[in-house]
Formats: sequence, C-alpha cells, structure tokens
Amino acid sequence: MSTPSVPLPEARRFGALSYWFQESPVLGRCSSLLIAVHGVRRNALEQMQAFAPRARERACHLLVPCFDGQHYPDYQRLGRPGHGQRADLHLIALVAGLAGEHGFDPSDLRLFGHSGGAQFVHRFVMAHPDMVRRYALSAPGWYTFPDETLHYPLGTGHAPAEFPRLEAWRYLRVPGRVFVGQREHAHSRLLRRNERLDQIQGRTRLDRARSWVRAMQLAARSQCLQASLDLVELPDGAHGFGGLVRRTDLVGEVLDFLFPETGARSSGRIMATQAHARSTDSACA
Repeated sequence: MSTPSVPLPEARRFGALSYWFQESPVLGRCSSLLIAVHGVRRNALEQMQAFAPRARERACHLLVPCFDGQHYPDYQRLGRPGHGQRADLHLIALVAGLAGEHGFDPSDLRLFGHSGGAQFVHRFVMAHPDMVRRYALSAPGWYTFPDETLHYPLGTGHAPAEFPRLEAWRYLRVPGRVFVGQREHAHSRLLRRNERLDQIQGRTRLDRARSWVRAMQLAARSQCLQASLDLVELPDGAHGFGGLVRRTDLVGEVLDFLFPETGARSSGRIMATQAHARSTDSACA
C-alpha cells in the first residue's frame, strides 16, 4: 500500500548528535514519541522518509537520530568506554529536551531499529527499560542474551561500570517484537561471524533471532513474568531496509505493533512464528 509523501523537516544538531524530528500533526495533544534508529550504513534519512507519512497518520512525534561514525563508532553497543561517546545517554538528553518543548511523555517511547540500529534498541531497552513502552527490531546481526555468565555485549554479565545495571526482571517486562526476513543467509558481508558467536547464537540472522527470542521467553518464565516478546518472519524479506519496506510493508507492521491503541491492520503478508509464551508456569501461581 502506497502512502503519500510528506515534506521532511530539516536535519538538526544536538551537540555531536544530528537528527530529524517531525512534530505530531495533532495539536494540543500529548502524543507519544516514535524513535527509528539506522543501521551501520547510517541511512537515517531513508528511515525518516519511510516513517514520516505513517507517523503523521498515527499522530505521533517522530525522531530519527544519526549516530555518525566519528563520535559514535560503538553506538550499536551503546558506547563502551574507549569506543566513542555514549549513544544512549546522548539520545536520552535529546529526548528530554524535545519533551520539554513539545509536551510528550519521555517515559512513553516507542523504539524501532534496523540491523545495527536494532542492536542499539534492544540494548537500550535492557539498560533503560522504564523509558520504553514497546520496541520493535528488524534484522539485528547479533544480540545481547539474558545471560549473566556471558560478558557484555554477548551477555549481560560484567557490563561496563558506567552502564546502568541490566536487570532481567525489569527489561523482560517491556513488550517487543523481532522482524526478520526468511531470505536472510549466512554469507551477508554485514553479518558478524566467528566460531563462538555462531555456536551460541546461530549462523544466520534468522537462526539468531529464533535463539534470542526463545532465550528471552524462557528467561521471562524463569522470573515468573509474562513473556512479552515474539518473532515475525517475513516470507519475502532479505536484509536491506529499503527492500523490506517495499516488499513486506515493514513500516506498517512495525507501527501496528508499537501503537496497538490506534488499531492494527491485517496485511496478510507476514507470519508470526513465535507466539507469546505462556504467562507463567504453574509453580509461579
């Protein structure tokens, strides 16, 4: 389904961070904020172009940051010591400033990230779960698992001292959805590969998505929490963001999940392959 284009706002700067911001067209209403985060190619403008028309339809504010390679070389992992600036803290400061100007709730964020941006988003949720209402990931290359025996960023153990504590009982409560194309394969040159990573998470983005969603669901059940994460496989999807938008209506499906209060559409072009896990084991009653 085609969506009419809308004029895009000019790019702005907040310190080292450049960004695009589109205000909700509904005046006098405290709207939510949608944040869309780019991959390692840093094609932030492509995400702005894709989300801007649909964000206006949903009457939400839209923020698309651009984490440049000079200041934020490690943005996917939030910015570890010695690897550039803290992408998560700079984004939080930017959100606080925009919230004061536009009147939205900075603890009602709806986050989306593609590829490297999806890495950033799920780690942001782990570090700052109280700020996020819902999040959606598209084709991350690899994940931080809810495993304190593995060092960060492979697991949640031994995270940098400057980071917030990555507490499973907090981040497992945040509803999330992973989108990944069934045409993903192991030979993508943008996919991080090594023997240990392949052994723990799988050889392809699809394998790794299935492994991570399963691990997060099991971790939720072990905490006697309702598992709030699932996986959607895109039958005609490969890896590129533009191709996913054109071939699968990724943007519409993401917004249906992030804004369920506005009413979901049914496109019939995606297939949910991981249902929500049972709310609790009988032992948690």
